[in-house]
Amino acid sequence: MKKVTSIILYLIILNSIVACTSLTSEAYQNAPQWDFDHQVQFIQTELAVNNYQLEIIQNNKVKFQQLSALLLRKSYSICGRYGYKLTMIKGVESVDYKKASPNLIRSNLVATLECPLDIKKKN
Repeated sequence: MKKVTSIILYLIILNSIVACTSLTSEAYQNAPQWDFDHQVQFIQTELAVNNYQLEIIQNNKVKFQQLSALLLRKSYSICGRYGYKLTMIKGVESVDYKKASPNLIRSNLVATLECPLDIKKKN
């Protein structure tokens, strides 16, 4: 009986190890990440080679200026250099949005990022 129990336990452990190792980076691609400097969560999704979507999850404690600064900083860290193209999809607010609609629930700040292609110089 002990042998059967140990075999079943061994199979359960082996099955869980195989399940965990089969997870790829694609499973974690859309998982929210945390930025400790600005105290916000963001989601980085790779759309294609050198093309990404960044979504900064809105909370009411962080101002728009910090969210946009995080967007620029993450864009630079992803591309590794300047010259990237950042296109805002949604989440941009007007200057007087608090006066016009004080109870507005703001949407996440979403942008697409296109990194410059590496161009090799000809000798």
